[in-house]
Amino acid sequence: MKLLRILIINLAVLLGLAVLVELAFGEWLASHPLGRLAIPHNVKRTISAAPLYPGGGEFVYRRDAYGLRGSGVDPARIRILTLGGSTTNQLYLPEEATWQAVLERSLRRAGRDVVVANAGLDGQSTLGMIADLDLWIPYIPNLRPRVVLVYVGINDVYLQDSWRDSLRVTKLSRELEQRSALVHLWSTAEGSLQARRAELTHHAVDFTHAAWTDRPAQPEVSAGQQATALAAYKVRLAHIANRIEKLGAVPMFITQVRSDYRFDNGRLVGIVKPSGPNGVDQGRALGRINATTMDFCRERLVTCLDLASEVVFEDGDFYDYEHNTPRGAEKIGLWLAGKLAGHV
Repeated sequence: MKLLRILIINLAVLLGLAVLVELAFGEWLASHPLGRLAIPHNVKRTISAAPLYPGGGEFVYRRDAYGLRGSGVDPARIRILTLGGSTTNQLYLPEEATWQAVLERSLRRAGRDVVVANAGLDGQSTLGMIADLDLWIPYIPNLRPRVVLVYVGINDVYLQDSWRDSLRVTKLSRELEQRSALVHLWSTAEGSLQARRAELTHHAVDFTHAAWTDRPAQPEVSAGQQATALAAYKVRLAHIANRIEKLGAVPMFITQVRSDYRFDNGRLVGIVKPSGPNGVDQGRALGRINATTMDFCRERLVTCLDLASEVVFEDGDFYDYEHNTPRGAEKIGLWLAGKLAGHV
């Protein structure tokens, strides 16, 4: 009986602490979607890219009052909006070195006065983009982009293993995810752990000493599992396209590439790693995602820009397996400018 009383008291204390945490840090009284989705806004902090690539230094990373990267621009002037994960956000690149800035400068030199906005968020997958297009982007006042670029693929390779990989989310579950401080803390910790396991975090890689192989490190996922995961991915792409068109904009999807695999005379080779999937495994998985993206665009009659097949990256274009240096970002921006010249 005494043990039961102690247990009840401890549970009551924990419950009380949880309530206090939720009242202090949760978004239960917030009506603005930026708070409910934990979108960083009014952010200004110093970043150092010195450990990541030659020439990297300190710069100020900013997100404006609407959550878009940069010091702020009238949303009514935005003609191209970009959605994606860390390869879109480009946390460790100065604003002027991002592929969005290169794209904007290139289009302006060609006589097209456009503003390109960066709505990228580290770790974002297609599932997160759907939430953004439901609960963030439509609430930015006077935002009427002509084109929305969706830079997608890398993060969705891992989404099939996430408990959030479902579009059938109950109202209660969504409210908890959006408002609860404890659920947000758990989700952030889970996402960080998954990113580390998948080597999606920012870190410097010494490519000069990399060993390459044509053999995968892990067995292939069964054909049935692949088909199920890719079908779910295609459904998510459809949801994104529908929401972008509802904004009155043209959706354009961009395929992605990693630096830990390449093709040598048509043969897929990848970087050897001490554990987990190697470059061959990553190349196979991302290749399936990219092919599904292209299939979706053909079926849905929307535009796909096949960066993975058309842009040639070289040593020095990535500082790790996913993230570009300023030189790599410049290649992306210039290539996109050529593709978009007739659309804006």
